Amino acid sequence: MANIELLLPLALILIGARLVGRLSQRLGLPAVLGELVAGLVLGPSLLGLVPESEALNAVAGIGVLLLMFIAGLETDLPALRQVGKASSTTAIAGVVAPMIGGVAVGLAFGLSMQTSLFIGVALTATSVSVSVQTLRELGRLQSKEGLIILGAAIIDDVLGILVLSVVLSMSGAQSGSPLLAVGKLVLFFPLAFIVGKLVVTPLVHWVNKHHAREAGFALILAVVLIFSWSAEALGGLAAITGAYIAGILIARIPEAREWVVDGASVMGYGFFVPVFFVTVGLATDIKNIALAPGLTLTVVAVAILTKLVGAGLGARLGGCTPRESRAVGAGMIARGEVALVITSLGYSAGLLDNTTFTV
Repeated sequence: MANIELLLPLALILIGARLVGRLSQRLGLPAVLGELVAGLVLGPSLLGLVPESEALNAVAGIGVLLLMFIAGLETDLPALRQVGKASSTTAIAGVVAPMIGGVAVGLAFGLSMQTSLFIGVALTATSVSVSVQTLRELGRLQSKEGLIILGAAIIDDVLGILVLSVVLSMSGAQSGSPLLAVGKLVLFFPLAFIVGKLVVTPLVHWVNKHHAREAGFALILAVVLIFSWSAEALGGLAAITGAYIAGILIARIPEAREWVVDGASVMGYGFFVPVFFVTVGLATDIKNIALAPGLTLTVVAVAILTKLVGAGLGARLGGCTPRESRAVGAGMIARGEVALVITSLGYSAGLLDNTTFTV
């Protein structure tokens, strides 16, 4: 039986996402902004109609995986390789600047070095999902700037997790060597593509030839979930990275790509993806700004400026024009799921107290 306590919240989320998302589009803004605002309206910030729950977060988790899988399906891999240098310099500068800025803010407000370091780490990771959805709605996902942002956002997630491993090891909150974490990351990517070539490609060909598309899509989803699990459990990466890689691998099979995109889009954008973005808004209680208004506003300002300037300068060093660099810097500002994961780890490890966690 369905969890009856989940039915009304899901209905309110879907209605709110559609209504506020449509309003956002009428104002010339992406629907994803409206979905985030719908979460603020429905959540503790304003009306308090939809409480957070583990079941709701689980549904939202599937949504972000589908979103990144679709992004992988729509990624032009040769074009992504062409902007590899710009993506790399953007990612590196876009991690270093927020890290330095976060540490400086923490120390300026009298926080310990460990807490300040963790604030810096939390500011490093761009939200790939928010950036992807915004670029997609604007029709810019396959533009030069869009590809640079996409590549850089994936790279800076990897760099952010590496820095996180080092900081946790230094603090004694995590056992194991940072070198082991680096080794797992380095091995995961080539192994994922080898498995894709030897297993996933033949499997998708077989599914395309012998199964009805509905049944075949179920097997495709299983592949996405396995790659997502392996990225986190074996590679020490965010699960969304595995889903994105699965999309890139399946996109290389032209005869299957179209119907897989259709199936994932209907399932994702019809239900799971709006739930994810509204849930991000639900997790935010703007009333908590009152706990530490100065620190909150300073962290927000530093989070915006360090990505805008740092990633923008990185893009310029990678060969972008000034206009392209500004666009890339702006596109790297969004924070989301990875930052939430990092912050939760810091709270669990005792490196962030309730106030700094809220900030």
